[in-house]
Amino acid sequence: MKHILPAISAFLLCLGSFSALAQVSLAPTTVFIDQNGIGTLFVTNPGDTPQEINVSFLFGYPGNDELGNLTMVYGDSLMEKQFGMGDRLRAFPRTFILAPQQQQTVRLQVRPDRSLAEGTYFTRVKITSNAQTADVEQTTTEGVSTQVNFKFDQVIAAFQKVGTATTGLEFGQVTTEIKDGMVRVIPEYKVSGNSPYLGSVTATLKNAQSETLAEQQQTVALYFSGKRAVELKLPENLPAGTYEITLTYETKRSDIPSSDLVQAPAVTQKVTLNIQ
Repeated sequence: MKHILPAISAFLLCLGSFSALAQVSLAPTTVFIDQNGIGTLFVTNPGDTPQEINVSFLFGYPGNDELGNLTMVYGDSLMEKQFGMGDRLRAFPRTFILAPQQQQTVRLQVRPDRSLAEGTYFTRVKITSNAQTADVEQTTTEGVSTQVNFKFDQVIAAFQKVGTATTGLEFGQVTTEIKDGMVRVIPEYKVSGNSPYLGSVTATLKNAQSETLAEQQQTVALYFSGKRAVELKLPENLPAGTYEITLTYETKRSDIPSSDLVQAPAVTQKVTLNIQ
């Protein structure tokens, strides 16, 4: 008699960047709901196997630990009540089969609510995909077969601007640490206004003669307050001395149109770096 072992599911959680192992691709990687309450997401199956797709929502946002490392925050009921979209957000279709080499348009629709305060509301869209047929099947000489079915979760952000949306950054203490040829600048920050701060930060290292020795840019998504480290690779054989690092925050990103971002004036933060 042939015995089938239970299927084994593996989950992959992605934050805006998707591995080559992912079974479907998504575009865009951040969804902005327009003034009519509609957002559009394209799900593409580049493979040769039909995929079962499920679209769901969960409230979450990027946070950080005490060392300034990026973490994801889920289950924050207080912030969800204030900034979440809740059951106002729906997906059409929510479940479907996506044939090989095909694309499906998913409409995200937000039910209007005139009682909402001005600001930006947000949530996470989770797209779960798994092959319609078994990925791996192996039969042993004893007649026992094993089946492995990989299930992938890709999670992206969705935003809705209501009325006048504003944002900005205020800074507190800034610390630095050097390890393995990298300097980590860790500023305390607080987001002002009624919207998350989405943009980029450029770290610039200069010497006493104001010459630029190193520069590096990274995207940022800051929601409330905390610490968020910015890393910069130091030049090799950097001599001992006193240097200055400038962090320049701007509400612009290469992966998001400026019209979708809540704009704010650029803000800079400087810190002295002593190399022994």
